[in-house]
Amino acid sequence: MLIPQLIDIKHKNQMFRLLREILRNTFLANHLFFKGGTYAALRGVLDRFSIDLDFDLPNVEYKNKVRAECYKIFQKLNLEIKDESKNYLQFFLKYESKPNERNTLKLEINDEVNKANTYEKVHLLEINMFCNAQTLGTMFANKLIAAKARFEKNGKIAGRDFYDIHHFLLENMPINEQVIQEKTGLSLNQYMKMLSLFIKENLTQTALNEDLNPLMKSPQLRHVAQNLKLELLEFLKEY
Repeated sequence: MLIPQLIDIKHKNQMFRLLREILRNTFLANHLFFKGGTYAALRGVLDRFSIDLDFDLPNVEYKNKVRAECYKIFQKLNLEIKDESKNYLQFFLKYESKPNERNTLKLEINDEVNKANTYEKVHLLEINMFCNAQTLGTMFANKLIAAKARFEKNGKIAGRDFYDIHHFLLENMPINEQVIQEKTGLSLNQYMKMLSLFIKENLTQTALNEDLNPLMKSPQLRHVAQNLKLELLEFLKEY
């Protein structure tokens, strides 16, 4: 996993401590399914730093049990709950750090899971552990949806979403088209046309730079970000 700055090593270590404990917990390991940027980085299909842990919980009946098991892990790791949602499984966890360093880790567990999601058991080489996780095609399809949905929800662009989409398209990653259809009611071709129009109208260089700058080394950021929008629109034309 790429570490853009030395001060981020501590955050990576805290993430890995928490991830290992989740995967060692038999109940959580059996019912949670890893996803998101950190998962993609650990799978070796994403070359940027990611700072959160994200999971699916397909069976909402286990929600309270999952929360209780997470509390036990937080206490064991001396992670303070800085904030949490009462309606969702979303936790902001504080750990000890020096001034001006990251000190908060977000853990989010989604229980509103797309019915078309598919999962598999994978080996995470960097931590040498197995986990249940989204297939790469499912992960990519959900990223395509999330990129537009975030803006519709809060009016903000997450530049990292579009960096990830660009990278996945460049790597010719498969797309679970059923996820797109289940969530949006559109075919992949129709959704890609709509996403392309959205990018033309809303994605700015400022949004890309502000979101990606803390997550990537500057030379890498400048090289990729300066042409990202143009290249992304060219890739989307293929659909």
